[in-house]
Amino acid sequence: MEEMDAKPEENAGLLPRKEEGNPKTMVEETSLFNPVEVSGISEVLVEKDVEESEVEEKLQELLSGISEETLQLREFLVEENKLVSELCESIRQIMGKLGVSFSIPPQDIPVKKKVKRVVLNGEGRLILFSEKGEVRSGFLSEYPPKIIMAVLWVVMPKLARVVVRYRKKVSKRVGFFRKLKKELESIAKAVVGGKEGPGKSAGETGDVEESVEGREG
Repeated sequence: MEEMDAKPEENAGLLPRKEEGNPKTMVEETSLFNPVEVSGISEVLVEKDVEESEVEEKLQELLSGISEETLQLREFLVEENKLVSELCESIRQIMGKLGVSFSIPPQDIPVKKKVKRVVLNGEGRLILFSEKGEVRSGFLSEYPPKIIMAVLWVVMPKLARVVVRYRKKVSKRVGFFRKLKKELESIAKAVVGGKEGPGKSAGETGDVEESVEGREG
């Protein structure tokens, strides 16, 4: 009987023991489904959505501002082209009337090619002579606004001096014509006489004409 009782104990030692659940493993498994961490991820996603919406709003505001600036820019460009064309035409007319042309220092003209001589002639054409012997000619209004501004900066003072000289010349002519007109009026009064009837004046005029014809004959 003792031997029989001993065998089950020995066999019991040979039987595999049931492994109890590892508390650490269970904690790790449950930590994968922690509701706190899931809510944190959702908050991050919400924040990203908010940031993206803010970026979209800012981009829309920038695009709207760019569109408005583009419309204004287009209007200014159209007006600039019109004003430049009218301005260059006025300069062409003035220079043509005065019969002048202007030499412009090449270093004052912002062009890429090296030029040795620049001339704005009386027809309003800007002529560029390069160091290689090349010649470029075109109306001033056909050049870029930057070049037109540079040319006007040089030409306007010279044009002002030419206008002053021309004004003085015309003033002298006007003074001469005034003096001549006064002398002729005095001669006319002496020849025609004072306030007399038209018949007598006509008769006197006829006598003068006859005497002149007689002399010519």
